[in-house]
Amino acid sequence: MFTSCIVININVYNMGLIMHSFDFRGLPVRYVRQGKGEPLVFIHNGGSSHAIWKGVLPALTDRFEVFALDLPGFGASPGPEGGYVLADYIDLLAAFVDAHCVLPARLVGNCMGSAIALGLAMRRPQDIAAIVLLNPLTAATFAKGWLGSALWLRKQAPGISQAIYATLGRVVLPKPMGEQALAFQFGTVGRTRQLHRNADISACFTRGNQMRSLLGVLDDVMNYAVFDTLRPDAGFPPLCTIWGLENRVLSASAGRKLNQTLAPVREEWLEACGHLVMMERPDEVGGIIRDFFGGQGGHTCATADHHEVTHAVPGLGK
Repeated sequence: MFTSCIVININVYNMGLIMHSFDFRGLPVRYVRQGKGEPLVFIHNGGSSHAIWKGVLPALTDRFEVFALDLPGFGASPGPEGGYVLADYIDLLAAFVDAHCVLPARLVGNCMGSAIALGLAMRRPQDIAAIVLLNPLTAATFAKGWLGSALWLRKQAPGISQAIYATLGRVVLPKPMGEQALAFQFGTVGRTRQLHRNADISACFTRGNQMRSLLGVLDDVMNYAVFDTLRPDAGFPPLCTIWGLENRVLSASAGRKLNQTLAPVREEWLEACGHLVMMERPDEVGGIIRDFFGGQGGHTCATADHHEVTHAVPGLGK
């Protein structure tokens, strides 16, 4: 049974935002709610929070009502003692869209957030209007990224892998290391602008439960292999993919191969950007999202012809 949503005032990483709280399995799931119009639900990647979408929202809130979640164990939302696997996160998203009457849902996700959105669409395609997938996490896109050796270890020596994750999960990173962990996720644009010094996001790595939750996602990556073989049929909601071509966490090359089976109606490739394209080029990403969800008309999605664009960055030699 879903509980009613209650509004609470909390300070998230000194952002001073008023956040709402949704009860899921006895835990409060925090989220930001802004704007008016057709609802959009945003799901962040592991190791971050709703704050990654901050620069994108101004392009959307005049036409859409935006819900930006802090997943359990991340941002301002406490995590369960035993952690969550992919199926639990999908259960959470299903409960959220049902409780907030945002069906058919329009979803925007980054990395694991994209996978959660896809997972819900696989369960209930009739309840999803369309999805924007930023850097979708699958076993293949992760394996081909710079951290792919972690997946190899998980397959070959699961006991050792889990012991390492359990030890690292108790570590709280000091601020300089948190900033470096964030810097790894940016491309040339983000590093040039020193976005890794963003206190709202780098603070995610210095929280006690954040590392444990992130490592829990890594330990569960094999469950994300289901998306590598997903071939949407005619009844599946339309997809738009956005990739940062300098993504080191996940492989954009593997993302191109993934698109061959996902068959998105729209593909966007952002040069000089990494895993957090919405922070590196917020105006463009916001514009893509707005256009795909029919920002002018409010009800239609870009479903006609396949559309692929690679975006260069002025002033960076592209």
